[in-house]
Amino acid sequence: MPANVDDFRINFDQEMLSDLHGRIDNIRWPDIGWDTGWGTGTHDDVLRDLVDYWRNSYDWRASLEKLNGVGRHVKIQISGTEELTHAIIYEPPEGVEKRSFPLLINHGWPGSVIEFIDAGPKLASQGFTVVTPSLPSFGWSDIVREPGMHPGKIALRLNDVMGALGFDRYGVQGGDWGSIIGKMIAVQCPESVVGLHLNFGTPTPVPAGQEPTQDEQDFIAYRAGWEPAETGYSRLQGTRPQTLGYSQTDSPVGLLAWILEKFWAWTEHDEDAYSLWNFVDKDLFLTNVMAYWTTGRIMSAARIYYEMTNIPADQRTVFGQPVTVPTGYAKFPAEPFAPPREMMERGYNLVHYSEYGSGGHFPAVEVSDDYVADVSKFFMKFD
Repeated sequence: MPANVDDFRINFDQEMLSDLHGRIDNIRWPDIGWDTGWGTGTHDDVLRDLVDYWRNSYDWRASLEKLNGVGRHVKIQISGTEELTHAIIYEPPEGVEKRSFPLLINHGWPGSVIEFIDAGPKLASQGFTVVTPSLPSFGWSDIVREPGMHPGKIALRLNDVMGALGFDRYGVQGGDWGSIIGKMIAVQCPESVVGLHLNFGTPTPVPAGQEPTQDEQDFIAYRAGWEPAETGYSRLQGTRPQTLGYSQTDSPVGLLAWILEKFWAWTEHDEDAYSLWNFVDKDLFLTNVMAYWTTGRIMSAARIYYEMTNIPADQRTVFGQPVTVPTGYAKFPAEPFAPPREMMERGYNLVHYSEYGSGGHFPAVEVSDDYVADVSKFFMKFD
């Protein structure tokens, strides 16, 4: 497929940093009233400490150097489209035999390609060429300028991106939106997909008249209690992402608070309010936030929820189709979207299943070695 593929470097310039610091210095803090912990949203003490670290200790030059030093950054323009897609490509190191197909790894929200800057090189050391794109309207990819770019269309766009890079057959891995997009690639472009590996589940409900297993009953009960308290962000972004986006685009602390709360809710931690940093590197987390702040993409990225909510009826049926390509599923205990095996088997050609004792929504960050081992083990079956 005709396309332009150009090398690219990410830039956090001093003018941008000065503006960021000035906004932080002039924040108007709310009066919380009393210590609410994490119970009503972002923990005030944790946020204030993190803001101080971001302003005074976060080494943006070192983070930028690391980010530009991992893999090859490219911008890809597919024939017939105006938007450029950013991707980081990790190649096997010298002396490591390249495997017969690459891997396409898709992120979600509020993640980014930053999730894979440690896992990507590890997978490349196993012989895989690894492609990690910024989803359309996320990160360093261009903002889509017309409505309708839902996960099904993103899937087709990314299949075109892989073709533009010279890859007709590839493996697909994803969590969060990357899982849904990965499924849509497998459903719409099965001839291109060697296999699909997920760490986030989209379950097929228990058929009417069939008794659910104990694991299914437990999951259904868990989700019934979890969703009312934990999915307000999704309903807001699925209906009015633009209203929220103005404040997040203008206030770095507002943006930070929104993303921090989701990392806490979806990531392994213990009762200590600061225990998130035992599982997620603080600098990497802030670099992920910088991927939204420096690009101004928080509003456009959140629009994926709106597009998913408002898919036209004639385009929605494909989302319910089963996946026929071989599928692997890694279940991490702190992942809120982790249905039991039975619910995945109904909708996928599940040939690989693993359960881990640690990790949550961002396993490539939290438990990178386990994540890499499971992805490698699954895709090595097809090499």
